[in-house]
Amino acid sequence: MTSEKLPYGHLLMPERSARRERTGGPLGSLVGVLGAAAVFASAVVLAVIVQNIGHEMGNLRAKVERDQDVMAKLQERVDTLTKKAEKSDGEITKLQALAQRDHDDMTRFQARAERDQEEVLSLRERIVVLETQIRGGSFPPNYAEQQEPPDSPAGEQPGHAETDTRAQNNSAKMGGLAHKVDKRSKRDASSNSVQLPPGLGGSVYIRWGRTTCPTDAGTSLLYGGIAAGTYYTHRGGGSNYVCLPKDPEWGVFTDGNQGTAYMNGAEYQLHLGNNPYQGASLHDHDVPCAVCHVASRGSKLMIPARLSCPSGWTREYKGYLMTERHSHYRSEFVCMDGEPETRPGGYRNTEGALFYPVEANCLSLPCPNYVQGRELTCVVCTK
Repeated sequence: MTSEKLPYGHLLMPERSARRERTGGPLGSLVGVLGAAAVFASAVVLAVIVQNIGHEMGNLRAKVERDQDVMAKLQERVDTLTKKAEKSDGEITKLQALAQRDHDDMTRFQARAERDQEEVLSLRERIVVLETQIRGGSFPPNYAEQQEPPDSPAGEQPGHAETDTRAQNNSAKMGGLAHKVDKRSKRDASSNSVQLPPGLGGSVYIRWGRTTCPTDAGTSLLYGGIAAGTYYTHRGGGSNYVCLPKDPEWGVFTDGNQGTAYMNGAEYQLHLGNNPYQGASLHDHDVPCAVCHVASRGSKLMIPARLSCPSGWTREYKGYLMTERHSHYRSEFVCMDGEPETRPGGYRNTEGALFYPVEANCLSLPCPNYVQGRELTCVVCTK
């Protein structure tokens, strides 16, 4: 019997195949189950992620809507504020216009007050002249002749009758004189001129910066004094300079400061490089003044920006226009003598009322003939 030998591997293969078949079935099933579970878990996780994303998107949409509402409200508020701002601008414009009108009114009132002060000064000057003439009996001859009666009544002494009649006539004349002074002052205030009533004659003016009056113009000195006024930083007080006498006379008084109004001496201020008084050391010195009386000329006129008088007028003195500095409180323009003096012992730099040169400003002046920044001259004339 012939036997064929089979290879060793041939004998083993069936066994291995059988073993594989026995063991491969359960493992495959487990792997499949695990794979399916993994896929399911992934699907669940993905679904949760998608759901979370959906919730976040919803929250974002709600937040965007809230932000849009807030933006809409802010826009409405901006529109409201814009309308209020436009309304406020209109009110501010109205208030500015009202303030400008008030400023113009104040300027007019101040100009009127200055004219009234000039009128008062003119009346005071006239009163001084009248009192001087009455006390000294220096009436012109033609006035005395007009007051003498032609005949004395019989039985009366001529001297007594003449004296009584003259006193009555003088009283009547003085009553009419006050009326004439009041009427004339209104006409003369606008032209800065001072006139005395016919029959008495004469005029009074202040010579600023000097202690004496001109000697070649028929002028006499009423008194020499000290220039004074309101302290340059005070809002109240007078707006004019005055010539105070050197020897005051007191009435009822209370010593010490009560905080009412103050009179201060005046100083030259010539430290800003525009001193028209070349060669004179005047800065911070006290300013003197002289009150002068011209018996033969009844009209007075101060002309700014001139050194000569009109034809038929007599020049009393010439000089430079001065006043307070433009940044201080307002005062008046005066004609400071061209050859000024100082008060002895008055160099102390105590400020007070101040005198600065006046410069031309071409903003509203006609230039030429005026020149920007040039110091203005002045002249005082009588006739």
